[in-house]
Amino acid sequence: MGADEERGFGLVIRPARLLAVDIDGTMLRSDGSLSSRVLDALARAVDAGIHVVPATGRPMAVATDVVDASGLDDFWIFANGAITRHLGRDELIRAFWMDRVVVVELLDRIRRRIPQAKFAVEFATTMAYEAGFETVVPNRPPVPPTVDLSADLERVSDPIQKLLVFDDSIDLGRLWDEVNAAADGLSVPSYSGLPFVELAPERVTKATALELLASDLGLSVDDVGAVGDNHNDVAMLEWAGTGYAMGNADVAVQASADVVLPSNDDDGLAVLIEAMLDQF
Repeated sequence: MGADEERGFGLVIRPARLLAVDIDGTMLRSDGSLSSRVLDALARAVDAGIHVVPATGRPMAVATDVVDASGLDDFWIFANGAITRHLGRDELIRAFWMDRVVVVELLDRIRRRIPQAKFAVEFATTMAYEAGFETVVPNRPPVPPTVDLSADLERVSDPIQKLLVFDDSIDLGRLWDEVNAAADGLSVPSYSGLPFVELAPERVTKATALELLASDLGLSVDDVGAVGDNHNDVAMLEWAGTGYAMGNADVAVQASADVVLPSNDDDGLAVLIEAMLDQF
């Protein structure tokens, strides 16, 4: 096998019955657009009977632009695996929530280790965030910033799906190191290319949700392909029957995959799907 084939450019691709697809940096180009080639490939995959399952770190509230643009209304995985929904049926399939006591403990631990850090909390139907968070997310949050996050935790009765930590005074890698050390097993920290660290319910990742969904559908791990580009995709790339890393992914993410595709700006996802469909 030549070097191009080993990296995926030779289109040595395994068919999949379920294809889990990250959004930012994978489905979308670097400018946040969804190319016509990718959009067409997604529609053709669905028509061919493939379960195309977007798996994103975003909560549903800030993924509506991609939901609308993609036209995909089958299963979606949100919040790094915490939420699985069937959009066409408007049905919650599965949810993992953070224990409120654990969230309060994480806030205390992280504040003691990184006093200047700021936070956002994603609830089931809303969110609360400290000023500055609105500048680091791709879509404007649905509510204004809070003046007292602790009071919001007491006031909002909705269950919690994720805690986010941001700090523009240190780089993302160091922020992850500090948050991981502070969490110390209480939660699973990850990041997805945006300048904050995400804390999920204990041991929940995109792979967790994907494995359970495959079981729901009567599929084996060999029936599943997963595509991603960032730290929060590694678990599903390693778990899936075939993991595909984007060409724009960093070396560590590429090392976790079986195949490296062209970049998101070169429509690597479409290249993958087109190669799969050629085998049907």
